[in-house]
Amino acid sequence: MIIRKSLIALGVTTLMAAGSVSAKVSPQEAERLGKDLTPIGAIRAGNAEGTIPEWNPEIKIPESYQGTGHHYPNPYDNEKPLFTITKSNLDQYKGQLSAGQVGLFEAYPDTYKMNIYPSHRNGSYSDFVHQNTRINATTAELVPGGNGVKNAWAGAPFPIPKSGAEAVWNLSQAGGMRYSFSIAEQALIYRDGSKLVGRATHENFSPYFDPKSSRDEFQKNKHAKLLYLTQGLAPARDKGASTLIHLPLDTSAQPRSAWIYSPGVRRVRRAPTIGYDNFEGLGKFRTVDSGAGFNGATDRYNWKLLGKKEIYIPYNTYQFDNPEVTYDDLLQVGHVNPKHVRYELHRVWVVEATLKEGLRNVFKKRVLHFDEDSWLPSVVDMYDNRDNLWRVSMTNAVSSFDFQGVLGRSLVYHDLLSKEYMVDNLINRTGAIDLNKKANEISYFKPATLRKLGVR
Repeated sequence: MIIRKSLIALGVTTLMAAGSVSAKVSPQEAERLGKDLTPIGAIRAGNAEGTIPEWNPEIKIPESYQGTGHHYPNPYDNEKPLFTITKSNLDQYKGQLSAGQVGLFEAYPDTYKMNIYPSHRNGSYSDFVHQNTRINATTAELVPGGNGVKNAWAGAPFPIPKSGAEAVWNLSQAGGMRYSFSIAEQALIYRDGSKLVGRATHENFSPYFDPKSSRDEFQKNKHAKLLYLTQGLAPARDKGASTLIHLPLDTSAQPRSAWIYSPGVRRVRRAPTIGYDNFEGLGKFRTVDSGAGFNGATDRYNWKLLGKKEIYIPYNTYQFDNPEVTYDDLLQVGHVNPKHVRYELHRVWVVEATLKEGLRNVFKKRVLHFDEDSWLPSVVDMYDNRDNLWRVSMTNAVSSFDFQGVLGRSLVYHDLLSKEYMVDNLINRTGAIDLNKKANEISYFKPATLRKLGVR
């Protein structure tokens, strides 16, 4: 089976200017989308060396795929690595790696390596998303102060980013599912190799990508961008605990709202601290705002767009989710087993976030690398308040089989100082995202639902 995705006539000038200017793209600029640029603003052509191919929105789905809710077979299973980066040849490839990736080689010189495969650029979103991205290009603006977006709906607000603040607001808004349900696991791997594993349900409803909503409704802030409900299943101390989050498009007008249900006290309470650098999740290992690479309000940082760069990022990592791969094999001491991670050379947008004077966050600086074809945060380097490289996260990406788009899969989150790491959204033992499940609507994602879940 082959998925073919039509090109929408869009256009963008590839601008890499830094700064905080928020300006709508002119109709003349927008005429280039879909010509030399893809519908969401990536450079359509490959690179001069031929190591990055031209964008081609077509993917051959293996016949063994059983449909939504089942694992994706690897469509590139017959490919072998072109070469492998190790500590011994690291100097040859440093120009195509982030500082955090280099830090992993230095932290684990004897075991860490990256298998480099041929690059594929088959990911593409739906015509609905492409058409709305084109409209966004000429209408979307940052709100005063940059802590939100207005006049955008159902696609990347800024396919032609002119500032770092614009680029970061494309995160999670380039393309997505209206509704999804999954059961997934987190694993925290300690320095000695011991593991703490958690399991939870994850239910998402995105009014932002709902054709039943409208651009006008979002201009009036009638809906949150994303509604997210999770319920703990394991370990035992987390069983039954639930969290509901409403994530707005304009956080200056409608701050993030969150509620939690605790089975111990059997009540729902507002959770004002679910945001920024509060530590959350399994073992309180990760900050809220570093989940999914970065999320939430942007107002504590100055954002600078540094331009584009070619680096090796996790891509088409279908093997990572293989249900035949055990945790003992995958989750090794220090880092995941390199043989289950596929890296490809891709162009990324590079955005540097530096903490504003007088504000606090445990990360003084972050450098985010966004895949140009999806706006996923492929690699994020994080620095402490002494300017030391502290943590690095990498997002596994696959071209989806059951909805049109590039899907951010598991995220691997390394602490280079403690030599511990966490893997978020593991589905090897639980099954894949299910789009067949009857979708719950907006009215379901209310605090009252947490109470109902708590008494089951």
